[in-house]
Amino acid sequence: MRADPEEALLGASLAFAGATVLGSVVAIRDQLPGEPLGVSIPLSVAAGLLAGWGAAVAAPWPMPVAAVTAAAMAKRRRPSVRPGAVCAAIGLGCIVGTCIEPVTRRPRSWSVATRLAIGANLSASAALVAAGAWHGATARRPHPERAFG
Repeated sequence: MRADPEEALLGASLAFAGATVLGSVVAIRDQLPGEPLGVSIPLSVAAGLLAGWGAAVAAPWPMPVAAVTAAAMAKRRRPSVRPGAVCAAIGLGCIVGTCIEPVTRRPRSWSVATRLAIGANLSASAALVAAGAWHGATARRPHPERAFG
């Protein structure tokens, strides 16, 4: 069985979406609003998540939606570096976003759930970066098993 970069990209994007759901649940439960670089918005955690702002331990919902969409489209289109680049950029953005959240820099304040959400978020984001880079690197090669007319 050969490894398939499109399948890896889709799997990583789904893992990223799952980590976002986990982080959203933890953020609502533990009341962890998104405050990147100390910037906050006057909304509850749940309202901020719905508005697409994200939370301290959850990416904004448009990020996993875009990653899953790009990965799913990669399976249906001609080989292109774009889906991999999109997913890698989203993963990097989430890693940076997690690192600039004040709660990330206060590990003594973390509950077990917060620790799990941060770990899942960073792991899934790193997997998305790796799968995106692999997909982009292989997209330039010919795919004899694909017959695009």
